[in-house]
Amino acid sequence: MSPPRSAPRRSPPGCSATWTGWSLPDRFNFLYPLSVAGPITESSWRAVRGSLARTAERFARLVETAEHPEAAAIGRWTVAETAAHVATVAELYAAVLPGVSPPRPIPGAAARVEATALDELGDLNALALDQLTERAPAALAERVAEDVGRLLDAGRTAEPDQLVSWLGGARLPLAGCYAHLLNELHLHGRDIASAIGARWPIPHNDAAMAFELFLVQLLSHDTGRLLVHEPFSDRPVSVRFRSRYTAPVVLEARRDRIAVLPGDHPADAQLHFQPAALMQVLFGRLSVVRAACTGKTLVWGRKPWSLARFLGAVRFP
Repeated sequence: MSPPRSAPRRSPPGCSATWTGWSLPDRFNFLYPLSVAGPITESSWRAVRGSLARTAERFARLVETAEHPEAAAIGRWTVAETAAHVATVAELYAAVLPGVSPPRPIPGAAARVEATALDELGDLNALALDQLTERAPAALAERVAEDVGRLLDAGRTAEPDQLVSWLGGARLPLAGCYAHLLNELHLHGRDIASAIGARWPIPHNDAAMAFELFLVQLLSHDTGRLLVHEPFSDRPVSVRFRSRYTAPVVLEARRDRIAVLPGDHPADAQLHFQPAALMQVLFGRLSVVRAACTGKTLVWGRKPWSLARFLGAVRFP
């Protein structure tokens, strides 16, 4: 979930702010299999739970080492507020997911989550932070570890493709909720690490699970009113997403939604990406220009500039 907005990032030295990409011929398409979001496998379910357990432990250790929790981390949030936000996300999941009994239920959490559209997420974040007044790093680290532990315990007997109600009444498979929390831990772990001068590598496999199990699965199901206020273009714009870690998929921003289409569906632009970089681009931690200039993304196709239109059509939670 997104922090308060901050000043836009500058383009890196030597890179133009105008995005045109490179052109590669379609004969490179044979390098990738073709597929679209399908059933969640048992191996994927085990993998996302294993990564969530490891990343929650890393995150807790990172937060515990924060000697200056008042330092700025991301947007208007301090290190302590960023850690508290992650704790509230874990607690919200513990409150709304089946089979989990939160020790500190947030009053009206389920109803508020279902009523919140994407552009209203800031209000939900503020409400949750008001409910959690703790700002001591060690205590916040412990809360995150405890709530993630409860989710992992419940996941042992849960069905990964069971649909649960999510933000804005969207329907998300249970595995997608775990992948979203994994993404939250990684993105905000990066925010905190940058603020305190620590390292926070994001494994590509983890970011790939966040892309496929969370983002693609979310857009493959009913999104409710989650995207109801997003500035979609009247003209459809489509991008084929490819990487070594994920199956190809075409995402098309239409007038009122984002459609998930098979990997061989025609697209305006094709994007080859490193998963860790893509998730940082989609969630506002890395500019698409810097990602391209550092070789983390490569765009080509009939209309490579369409990538900028696509990214401007919708935000991601």
